[in-house]
Amino acid sequence: MSVVEVVTEGIARIGYARCSTATQELQSQLDALSDAGCDPIFEEKISTRIKVRPEFTRELDLAAMVKQTTPQVRVHFVVHELKRLGRGTLELVNTAEQLRQQDIYLELLSGPLQGVPDPSGHGAALFAFFAGMAESERDYIRDKTLEAQASAR
Repeated sequence: MSVVEVVTEGIARIGYARCSTATQELQSQLDALSDAGCDPIFEEKISTRIKVRPEFTRELDLAAMVKQTTPQVRVHFVVHELKRLGRGTLELVNTAEQLRQQDIYLELLSGPLQGVPDPSGHGAALFAFFAGMAESERDYIRDKTLEAQASAR
């Protein structure tokens, strides 16, 4: 895909959709990303426990290439919600910082940080707080799932 193909009106909106298992659906994320004007949209069904997520890496690489070759373009790395990006607080904060260092905007389509969160000052603290909340929610769901499985046995 060429850089020209991803730029619309001075903004490149590149989408990423992810769910953890093959049985989970991605369509709602794909629809939301498409409705938000993302093109292309990278998708994968892979747990964030897996350290290397090929489509995530491809999106990061494309976003960086677009920014390097057309620095005047505002590049948005778009996800449906914060927890689609990573597993834990540290990973989420590191990903946001990696994007910020490359002058790439993280855009969230839903959740308490919906829009383009400010990656500096108070915005960074707020982002870290909600990243921690996303990690806590994931841990709670995991614990309840394990509890239900144990009960079923």
